[in-house]
Amino acid sequence: MKFSVIINPLSRSVPKGAADELEAAIRASGHDIAQLHCRSNQLEDDVQAAASSGADGVIAWGGDGTLACALTACGVSGPPVLALPGGTMNMLPKRLYGDEAWHQILARVLSKPATETLAAGKIENRRFYVAALFGRLTGLAETREAVRKGELRDAAQALVEGEVLDVETRLKLSGARQHGRSDLSEQDIQAVAAAVTLKSGPSPAFEIAAIDPNSTMELFSTALDAMIHGWKDAGPVEHDVSDTVAVQDLAGADIPATLDGEQVTFSSPVRIDLVKDAARVLCAEASH
Repeated sequence: MKFSVIINPLSRSVPKGAADELEAAIRASGHDIAQLHCRSNQLEDDVQAAASSGADGVIAWGGDGTLACALTACGVSGPPVLALPGGTMNMLPKRLYGDEAWHQILARVLSKPATETLAAGKIENRRFYVAALFGRLTGLAETREAVRKGELRDAAQALVEGEVLDVETRLKLSGARQHGRSDLSEQDIQAVAAAVTLKSGPSPAFEIAAIDPNSTMELFSTALDAMIHGWKDAGPVEHDVSDTVAVQDLAGADIPATLDGEQVTFSSPVRIDLVKDAARVLCAEASH
């Protein structure tokens, strides 16, 4: 296969000399490179060039934002993307390949490459491929990473500065799911924060987790659970499954969010739509 390569050198865990290392590894695997871009100031242009290059695949190495940019540019009709972890959270590579180093993922996938189609969530002109978090508790994404690295002082500072432990913020979540052609079920949930995760499989959907503690102390406990175990295992959490989600701040305030680890802010209300066939990725062919 011949690849177009995108490297974001400013991503947190992309090493110096990344271009040389990756080029050597690709050629050692018996594959070739059509073009290689290693710059951050023209990332979107480079991604578009790679998507339209006519290469057999795109290898993107960077944080979750860089990988989402590559997947969105390539789409389902463009070349498949091999997503290498180079950021802080690396949510998409972990979902696709597990918690392996970039060179292990590259070697395993290029030894027996296969293509898989991904679903995505769409908010305005942005897409996410793993999960979107809404509300002030989204600050836990950064805080949890600090805890994982043992940087407890940074974790505590992020909790305080981000006003993460705020029980006054109220979000209304409206989810709808189509059951057959005419059976449409709707449900409204109120919560302090929420997570919308893509449920993989033959029938993609959104899984909604609403976090709604009753007090600051309970919220602090939820925050600790989320930092240690992840939001999905933190209580109290209410779950639902949906095809379309709307998130509204009941006070009309802007809504802080994290899309695949990238922090953004949206005006309320926010509508999240499911794109069932959003992009293609390269994975290792399953052994039988």
